[in-house]
Amino acid sequence: MKIGFLGLGTMGTPMANNLRKSGHTVTVWNRTPGKADPLVKKGAKPAGTPRQATSGQEVVILCVADEKAVDGVLEGPDGVLAGLDPGVVVVDCSTAGVRSAGLVEERVKARGGSFLAAPLLGSKAAAEKAQLTIVVGGSAEAREKARPALRAVSARIIEIDSAPKAALMKLVVNAVGGAMMTAFGEALAFGASGGLEIEKIIETIQASSFHSPLFLMKGEQILNKDWTPRFAVALAEKDQRLVQDAAATQGVVMPISSAVRRVFAEAIESGRGDRDMCAVTDLFFERAGLKR
Repeated sequence: MKIGFLGLGTMGTPMANNLRKSGHTVTVWNRTPGKADPLVKKGAKPAGTPRQATSGQEVVILCVADEKAVDGVLEGPDGVLAGLDPGVVVVDCSTAGVRSAGLVEERVKARGGSFLAAPLLGSKAAAEKAQLTIVVGGSAEAREKARPALRAVSARIIEIDSAPKAALMKLVVNAVGGAMMTAFGEALAFGASGGLEIEKIIETIQASSFHSPLFLMKGEQILNKDWTPRFAVALAEKDQRLVQDAAATQGVVMPISSAVRRVFAEAIESGRGDRDMCAVTDLFFERAGLKR
């Protein structure tokens, strides 16, 4: 397939590379042009604007930070919508929220295209191995057309008949993940303040019925004080904001998500916004007066 790929960040770069390795013709664009160079050297085609990355493609994939970034690549004379040919499927792999999914779908349809919200479940490592889970929502026809591209970057595809519902499903998952991460960090600081060894706490949690791959993976990072962003605190806070926005629209009160968002916001204020989300643990240790 001819695929335009916009957004070469932590997840986008390995995804675009896996599309290329699967035999698809991939045209890449990134706001910082230099990030495209390694892929271009491997055979991807460069584009100077989102419009250039879109024109002549069968599928266009967006993988950017948030709803503002999605709007930024869509709009304007050099945007995706300006270069969109009739019948093209626009696939948004960003976590941009329910409202964005509905609005983008309207704009893409007005240009004669089809839209899929396809948020990602998985880590950078999963993206590199093409082992992501993708929650894809939209028409059956659009899903079928985009399927070869989605299969090239994923191990599992969960299909939903609506783009906004797919976006909502991702927020449900991230509401759980945010609560797990902040509770884990808080508990580690609680135990350590009473003299327990962090490694022993993690071992014991993993031996209990509350064990989790998340705790195992993030526990190792915490032990090594490795705050290299697999998923940054700033993005985690953004996701909880989107959860809160959708909950307000649906008339649902989510006090745990609200508290989680405040923790992530405080971590950003403390200068940890560009660190991995597990750096909230460092914040809890600091508050407990513990040095590591």
